[in-house]
Amino acid sequence: LREASADTVVMTPGRWLCGAGLLSAAVVTLAVSLIGGPGELLHRKSYVSRPMLLITAAALLTPPAVRPLSRLLTWLPVRFPGAGGMLVRENAATGVRRTAAVAAPVLVTVALAGSLLGATATLDRARTAEARERTTAAFVVTAAGDGPFDARTLDRLRAVPGARTSASAPSVVHVLEEGVALIGSEARAVAPGGLAATARLPLTAGKVSDLDDGSLIVNEEWERHAVGQRVRVWLGDGTERTLRIAAVMATGTGDNGVYVTPANAPGARVDRVDVAVADGADAHVVAAGLKRAVRPAGGRVLSAERWLSATEPGTARTTRYGLLLVLGIALLYTGISLVNTTIMATSDRARDLAVLRLSGATRWQVLRLVSAESVTAAAIGAILGVTVAVLDLAGIGAALALQSAPAPLTLPWPAVATSVTVCAVLATATAATRTALVLHRPPLQSATVRD
Repeated sequence: LREASADTVVMTPGRWLCGAGLLSAAVVTLAVSLIGGPGELLHRKSYVSRPMLLITAAALLTPPAVRPLSRLLTWLPVRFPGAGGMLVRENAATGVRRTAAVAAPVLVTVALAGSLLGATATLDRARTAEARERTTAAFVVTAAGDGPFDARTLDRLRAVPGARTSASAPSVVHVLEEGVALIGSEARAVAPGGLAATARLPLTAGKVSDLDDGSLIVNEEWERHAVGQRVRVWLGDGTERTLRIAAVMATGTGDNGVYVTPANAPGARVDRVDVAVADGADAHVVAAGLKRAVRPAGGRVLSAERWLSATEPGTARTTRYGLLLVLGIALLYTGISLVNTTIMATSDRARDLAVLRLSGATRWQVLRLVSAESVTAAAIGAILGVTVAVLDLAGIGAALALQSAPAPLTLPWPAVATSVTVCAVLATATAATRTALVLHRPPLQSATVRD
């Protein structure tokens, strides 16, 4: 079956212009961000809004991809006995506007699911990799209830034979940037010797051993981040001090905070003790000694691997719920669009379906043909949606690499599969139902009606 010749005009100049313009805007803005500030791409407001340009451009430029993809998807069915595969291929390839109209909503839903959930999953993997790279301790000791350690427990931990301990306390450091913005950074107060023994900081300049009571370690996100520079800061209790930059860390995913000595974290209470095993010491003996030391206070001794797994970074619940809400709304509108498009497209094909009936096809064969066409259109949308999602995640991957925190791209296949399945079921059920109603009319009557 061949569609009306008007359907061969699949792209108007206006559509080409809008699609190309949005695609160019997506590429240019991504390049500008990667050159000027790749860290911006890792913020929630960026990875939620930025994919919209690329998704809209792809939806507008869908028709030119319909023919090659439809032929690819039907390559195997065409080789089966019967004319079904050939009819599906020709109807999808020549009815480009109809196929694209069904594929576009699927593309949008799949691309949104892949881009939004994939971005958070990729960032979580990058943060996890960062934490594992930073930690060289063999054990991590935490207080009961995640509270602070008392002085006696700390003394007992330091006295464990073969243990090189690094006690750290949470704090905060504020710095005035550009003369107007007071920026707060999470900080850890730690002794330099213990930090060097239990952590491998992602330094780009300076040395951990240079940290003292008159200095701090910052990351490249700070406005002033050159070793030896002096910066005016406000400590956790509001005390103003001018400290020298002893070392600089890569920005990473944004979790590389600030390190100061306990003298610059007034009021901070130790909540974690990282422990490295001294050369020649037995790790099992050290672990037993640590457990005895914290038993009176009810603390916990975990291997570094278990502690990293327990504290593995994850997307905040509110963020995840927000993304799922966006995807739910997108899926709802996709369903409405698919149903409306399929109903109109099937109704306009009454004459073609009647010709099929008159040529000897049974009602069941016609229903199978229409259903197969709907599945093919949904598959085209899914392929394009996954392609768009991968391209979007590639931008985030490039930003992570530039931030010295490379991570493999993570596509949320369960969410993508669910989106594709829902869209395919909706399109197929609607097309089959509408076709069944159309086939109730006598074929001769429908065949004389012009599309």
